[in-house]
Amino acid sequence: MRILGSQNDYDLLPGVETVQVPDNGQEEASGLPLEPPEYDNVAGEVEQMGLEDLEVNERFVGKMCRLRDRFSYNVVKPVRDKIMDPLAQLFGLVSDKIDYYLNKVGNPLILRRFFYILMMSVIAYMVLSSGFIPSESTSGYKGMFSDHEILMEYARGSVDLAKFERDWEYISSMPHMSGTKGDAAIRHFIMETMNNNKLKFIKEDELSVYSSFPYEMSLKAVAGEESVRINVTSENFNPLSATGELNGVALIYGNMGSLQDLQKLKNAALLEGDFVLMIRYGGLVSEQILVAEKFGAKGVLFITDPYHGNQDLVQKKSVGIPQYWAGSPLIHGDGESDNFKDLRNIPRIPTMPLSWNQGMQLLSLLPDDGIRFEDGLYSGKLGAVHLEMVVKMDNRELHPAHNIISKIEGREQNDKSIIIAASRTSVTNGATYPAFGTAMLLSLIQMFQELKYKYDWKPLRNIYFVSYGGTEFNYAGSADFTAQKLTQVKDHVYCMLDISQLSLESGSRKIDIQAHPLLHHFFNQDNENMGFDITVEHPKQYGDWVPLMANGIPVSIFSTPQVLKSGPPIETSQDVFENLSTLLETPENLATLSDLILYVLQTSLKLVDMPFIPFDITEYVHYIDKLLETLENNHSSTLRFQETIKALLTWRKIGEEWSAWRKGWQNIVFSRDEGIEPSLISVHRWTWNKKLSNIGRRQCIPEGLNNRPYYKNVLFGPSFWTQLNQDSWSFPGVKDAINDQDWAKAQHELDNVANVLAESAALFLEETTDVGN
Repeated sequence: MRILGSQNDYDLLPGVETVQVPDNGQEEASGLPLEPPEYDNVAGEVEQMGLEDLEVNERFVGKMCRLRDRFSYNVVKPVRDKIMDPLAQLFGLVSDKIDYYLNKVGNPLILRRFFYILMMSVIAYMVLSSGFIPSESTSGYKGMFSDHEILMEYARGSVDLAKFERDWEYISSMPHMSGTKGDAAIRHFIMETMNNNKLKFIKEDELSVYSSFPYEMSLKAVAGEESVRINVTSENFNPLSATGELNGVALIYGNMGSLQDLQKLKNAALLEGDFVLMIRYGGLVSEQILVAEKFGAKGVLFITDPYHGNQDLVQKKSVGIPQYWAGSPLIHGDGESDNFKDLRNIPRIPTMPLSWNQGMQLLSLLPDDGIRFEDGLYSGKLGAVHLEMVVKMDNRELHPAHNIISKIEGREQNDKSIIIAASRTSVTNGATYPAFGTAMLLSLIQMFQELKYKYDWKPLRNIYFVSYGGTEFNYAGSADFTAQKLTQVKDHVYCMLDISQLSLESGSRKIDIQAHPLLHHFFNQDNENMGFDITVEHPKQYGDWVPLMANGIPVSIFSTPQVLKSGPPIETSQDVFENLSTLLETPENLATLSDLILYVLQTSLKLVDMPFIPFDITEYVHYIDKLLETLENNHSSTLRFQETIKALLTWRKIGEEWSAWRKGWQNIVFSRDEGIEPSLISVHRWTWNKKLSNIGRRQCIPEGLNNRPYYKNVLFGPSFWTQLNQDSWSFPGVKDAINDQDWAKAQHELDNVANVLAESAALFLEETTDVGN
């Protein structure tokens, strides 16, 4: 049935009751209002939508579009039209031409591939040969070891002479005694240079040393009624001179102040009474002081030799006495009293240096009487001239001195090291010595670092660079450095190179090398000397190397003849850069300077980076045998040499074994394997290096020489009197006893030599057995 009036025309299901909707309930029934709502009262509550003003953005976008269009029109389109399109057409033409000609030969697709392979091969060859990719010829290595020829070839093109000149000029621009403002400036410059070269380990050690500075100087001579005052200043002083005041003491001239000269005066009864000895500087100033004290002088006046006609120069040489020990007089460690009267390594009498003119002014007052010496001057006689001499020194027991130390670490045996050292401090500007050596040290640092960064190179063993202070105070810097680190130095350092005494001499290519005999063969190789005239002998001179040599460490001292003689202008006011800069104006001298830097670089490179420490035991035994033969020829009737010769024969066998093993290693590693070393062979080689490095330090005695316990090396070191023997720097204990005519003591010292040779050989052989040799 249909329900009439239903709005949706739904059919009513049967049995469902019809709902009656009242007329007034229509709104409630449908749930919807009959009238639409009114919005007049809520108009103020509607949130206004904020619309962004696009006018600013439109201006910006317009500018960017115009900029883009201008760039496209002015740059892109011209480049495309005038460059890219013509190139594309050219490439197309070239490609067509290539295809055309290749088509005459064969299939262009196949031939193009061959052409591509050929072109890439040429490019690869050019890249490899240019060194952009590391190879054996460009990496600085041959197998597992450095190729020194490649490293030196690069070094030849890297020598910076301009930097060397700047360094040399600055270091010699001011006097720089230890602990002064001048030395502080030079130290800062050296450390800054080391930092600029990116050395990882840089250290400045401050030491407290005994020092002396001039305070008051005066000198007056009286000859009868004539009185002459010598105009002396603070220039007339010797570092470490004693303070003293002498009144009415007689003057006498003693030539070079040698034992022979003073003995002549004594034999002529010219030394009866108090006297001041006036002498010329000799080879060893400390020994001149000892001679003067031995014969009873109350004071010493030194005469400086003229230099290039200049007779007013005063040479301010140090008068420390290293014959007993090097370093500060208050730090000696041998149990002696610290009373200044008991200190033996500084003078007990005042000294004063004079210019040639000042010395001749005094000599003119002496009569032509007494002993006439080889230089034509007379000694005079006591009583003819009397002196009033005042030397007041400002002595400081704890004065600062500084060593500067830096390091390049080794990649293999970093428990073994060499030291490359140079003295730094100077009473004067010191252009010839020691500023040149310090500039050389800085150049070596730079070149080693360049090799490191160019080839990723590291030496096999460590390199220490040391700038010593306190040299003018009896080598206090090096002495304290060695004393404080003695155990580490003896265990780790197998060689020291001192380059302080190198300099540049016009037209000269001569180098004197004073080296331990283990290194004589190394330095005598003619093909390694770069055209220099090399003279090699064992050390016969005091210097910063003495503390190491006294404890058996092999040392090598490089010197040029002028500095080795130590005459003017060294240690005078004329030793300035301005007087030497003309040497750098000639190509010949510049070439010599470059070769000198390279020679020292090559020497130190081989010492620290050869697979074996380059000690030659056979040459060492031969050299000692020659020294012993000379001693035996002179004293065979009073001394017994059999035990010493027996110990040398043992060392000769060790030398033969060492030479054979080294040749076998060379054949295995380089002749067959091109520098590839088996691990077992490496262990053997390291052990050999360890044994070689122990040779020198094991040939010492703990108690030291008689009356001089500082010197423990019984084979090489200074005799107390160097004037009495042709060679005073070998077997020092034996020769001291011979000079004293004490034959029992001489035999005891010779037995010490035999014992240390035998015991060190036995230890060497034991270590060899430990590695299976």
